[in-house]
Amino acid sequence: MPADVLRALLQTPQQHPDTLAGFDAAWRAAAGPGWPAIDQAILGGAIADRLGYAFAAGYRAALRHLVPGLEGRACLCVTEDAGAHPRAIRTALDARQGTITGHKAWSTLASEGDTLLVAVSAGANGERNDVRVVRVAPNAPGVTLTRMPETPFTPEIPHFRVSFDATPVDDVLPGDGYERYIKPFRTVEDAHVCAAALAYLVGVNRAWTPHLLAPLVALRALALADPTDASIHLALNSCIKSMQVAIAALDWTSVDPAVAARWTRDAPLLQVASRARDARTAAAAAKLGLGAASP
Repeated sequence: MPADVLRALLQTPQQHPDTLAGFDAAWRAAAGPGWPAIDQAILGGAIADRLGYAFAAGYRAALRHLVPGLEGRACLCVTEDAGAHPRAIRTALDARQGTITGHKAWSTLASEGDTLLVAVSAGANGERNDVRVVRVAPNAPGVTLTRMPETPFTPEIPHFRVSFDATPVDDVLPGDGYERYIKPFRTVEDAHVCAAALAYLVGVNRAWTPHLLAPLVALRALALADPTDASIHLALNSCIKSMQVAIAALDWTSVDPAVAARWTRDAPLLQVASRARDARTAAAAAKLGLGAASP
């Protein structure tokens, strides 16, 4: 881990913004110029005063890693009523008009961003749905955001149903939308969000640093690796298991009871993607000829 990132992790005091927008402003002001996305995620966790804000930093940093040149705050809009598989994507791109029409059933932070990255169907490519990812402004004509009920954890992080009605597209990202962006995103997100969460915990209690720094450094290294490499799935899963063991051993009795209670409420966030991660790990193990290796 570079010295400037380590210093930021260990010396930057946690902020106390009243809103997610306030956290975003503090995060942007603190980030070093030209830092890789994973270091931005770690910094975001270091200044966050709650897991929800650390998640927001990790999520947004993951998208910056995935989409070169992406600036500002972005939201990935993929899931529809039938899921996130390529054949489930029905939001349609009208290439002639440069517009999209359809809806997304669940999009995180859609109201708190500068760009929506929307998975769309550009028609059939043989027997495959030709999935692309387009950029859309959240305030573009035809965009409607409907806020979903709060989750039991991290209620500061909003989720939306998003509808598009002949909404103009800013541009179409290059490459296959599923293979280049959607499929690797969960792996990239896991590394960035978990790193931000560990950085948050270091900020909660500096005495925990020796227990948390090793998995954090490992996550940083994995975040910089190729997310399509099967071996990375195995290493990342192992690293996250180690992180979970380290977190479970933390003594919260010396922490402000309100902070400890909020962590107890929000910690289930880190388990949300565990089933999908286990499936990716099992598939990676099979690909590497490891048979029924435990995820």
